[in-house]
Amino acid sequence: MAPRNRTAAEIRPEVWLDARRALWLAAPRILVVADLHWGYAASHRSRGHLLPPWGDAEIAGRLGDLVSDYRPGEMIWLGDSIHALAGRAAAEDFVARAAVPLTVVVGNHDRRWKQAAVPSVVRGEYLLHHGHETAAAAPGQTEVVGHFHPAATLSDGAGGRLKVPALVAGPRRLILPAFSPWAAGTPWNRQLRPEERLWAVTPRRVFALPPPPPPPPAGRGRRRHA
Repeated sequence: MAPRNRTAAEIRPEVWLDARRALWLAAPRILVVADLHWGYAASHRSRGHLLPPWGDAEIAGRLGDLVSDYRPGEMIWLGDSIHALAGRAAAEDFVARAAVPLTVVVGNHDRRWKQAAVPSVVRGEYLLHHGHETAAAAPGQTEVVGHFHPAATLSDGAGGRLKVPALVAGPRRLILPAFSPWAAGTPWNRQLRPEERLWAVTPRRVFALPPPPPPPPAGRGRRRHA
C-alpha cells in the first residue's frame, strides 16, 4: 500500500502513482522515477545561458522524501537522469550517498554518463527502459518507460486551460511523467491509444481523466448541398 497521509492513487493493483511524479511497485518494493534531468540549469549555464541555478536541490529533496516514505528495496532511474555531462555533479553526489540500491537505466541524454549502465531491466512482469528506443516486451510483460514527458491539458470550458504532468496507463505500457521540475510536458490527451487512460498529477490530487469521446460517425455533421 501507499504510505498513509500521502497523495497517491492506485492505477492498477499494487501499482501506485505518487503526486511527486514517482511510481511505486508495491509487491517488489521498487520506486521508479524517469527524466530527472539533473543539472539542467548547470548544463545551460556552462554554455553561457543565464538560467537561475535552481532545480537540483528540489530533485534531491523530493527523492529523499520518497525514499523516507516508501523505504524501497530498490530505486530505478528510468533514463535521462542527467541533462548533460556538464551538469552531472549533483546527480553523482546523490548516487554516492544513496541510502537504497539504485539502478540507473540509460536514456538519450545520459548515454555518455558512466553511471547509466544498463539499457533496460526486468522486474517481475515489468520491462523497464527509457523509451527512446524500441524494446520487445515478452508476452504478459508491461513496459514502463519515460522519455515522452506526458502532460494532461485541463479546461474549464470557459477559456481557462491548465497543463499538468501526467502518466499514461494501459494494459501493456505505462509512460511516466518527467520528474524534472523544468519539464513542461507534452499534451497527451489526444495521443492516447483506445485502451489507455491519462492520469493527471497535481501536488494535492492524482486522478484519472475521463476517456475522450469517440469520433463522430463518418458523414455526421456535414452540411448537405443542394
